[in-house]
Amino acid sequence: MTGYLPNTPSKSSRSIVWRSMRRNALIRTGLLLLLLPIGRSAFGQALPTAEAAPISTGFELPRAAGTLSYAVSANETLSSGYYGNTGLDSSTGLSGSLAYISPSKVYPFSMVFSGGRSWTTSGQPSTLYLNLGLSQVINTRTWSFVLSDSINYLPQTPSTGLSGIPGTGDLGVPPVQVGEDTGQGVLTGYATRVSNTASASAQHQLTGKTSLQVSGSYTILRFVGDPGNDGLNDDGATGDIGLNHRIDARNSVNVNYAYTEFTYGPGQAGFASQTASLGYTHQFSRRLKMDVSAGPQWVASTDTTPGIPATPASINLYANAALAYTNQFANFSLGYSRSTNSGFGVIEGARSDSAHFSASRTFARIWNGAVTSSYTHTTSLTPAAGAFFTPQTLVEAVQISRAVGRSLSAYASYTLENQSTPASTAAVDVFSGHFQVVGFGLTYSPTSIHFGPR
Repeated sequence: MTGYLPNTPSKSSRSIVWRSMRRNALIRTGLLLLLLPIGRSAFGQALPTAEAAPISTGFELPRAAGTLSYAVSANETLSSGYYGNTGLDSSTGLSGSLAYISPSKVYPFSMVFSGGRSWTTSGQPSTLYLNLGLSQVINTRTWSFVLSDSINYLPQTPSTGLSGIPGTGDLGVPPVQVGEDTGQGVLTGYATRVSNTASASAQHQLTGKTSLQVSGSYTILRFVGDPGNDGLNDDGATGDIGLNHRIDARNSVNVNYAYTEFTYGPGQAGFASQTASLGYTHQFSRRLKMDVSAGPQWVASTDTTPGIPATPASINLYANAALAYTNQFANFSLGYSRSTNSGFGVIEGARSDSAHFSASRTFARIWNGAVTSSYTHTTSLTPAAGAFFTPQTLVEAVQISRAVGRSLSAYASYTLENQSTPASTAAVDVFSGHFQVVGFGLTYSPTSIHFGPR
């Protein structure tokens, strides 16, 4: 789940597991919206300042303090390659989304929820998915504190949209996630999991142009479904400290150090990473922003117990680059990231190189088009049976929506997921091949409800 600040560009990405929340803490505005995950852009997008059009083309996040937005959808999906099966499968689903920003400017609170259930008609398991993110900001004259928590319950690896589930009609809404986005996660078969991330940060303005940031987070991942499809449970903790200096109105630089440690179950070696990075941010205009950071990343095993394969010590490049544009009716983001991660519940630690693109645009007030594309190459940190696990994951999705009433809209979407998994030694059933989903449905999303003075 990534946090976002309405009407304010996000700061540089520069930690291992938790860059997104820290850069929100750097911004002293009183509004913070924590988006829940479940996948996946490392670069936050500022929300438009204008009010949404009175004609709805689907669920939208709140744009102002004291605002609540909600939507309810009914959908039908057709899929092929469902969990690796042959033939066509169909399902019927109901879903809902809810987002709120409190009217307080000193102690703003924000919340985002998405969830739903689908019932299959082809003998496959019905699925339930839930995502909830909460954030509390405390602003003083020279300090800004952010406390947040997110919890997700998903039947599979998240891939597209706010919910992470393809075909549910929420493409174009930023995905909900807390923590660094290290690319699309490794796709699995049916593997129900619960994840939770608790985060805290503090930012202090040292001078008019220089600020100090410290942060910490704790993340858990637990598999709760069929014991035969259990993945690797893990715990992750991160500590982070950095300095940011504003050169002028358009340029700023930062330096950052982060320590992250992951642990797994008995008989499985954990590992730690340390990252030192230098970042640069340039604001081309109010709508277009570039954010880059890079530096060395040290990785080593934290368990030297005999008989347990240890993660080889290594030094590699950490990098993040992103370009984002937003206005009242359109937004896009383009980015690349390279960093270590927990292994997505599939392997004991991994390093991922990921490129992503997403865009959304409203046409003629009643049409909206959205597209996302991501490619991730993942390599396990530790070889098994003499070979590294190196899946390559591609996810493409497109959606078109049209208003059919002031608060009612219809949508159609197509999602393609493709993954190759050579030398698979994963602990969970890893997906290999093509998975296609065609979804269509209706969404009821009335005008946002406002609290307090407008």
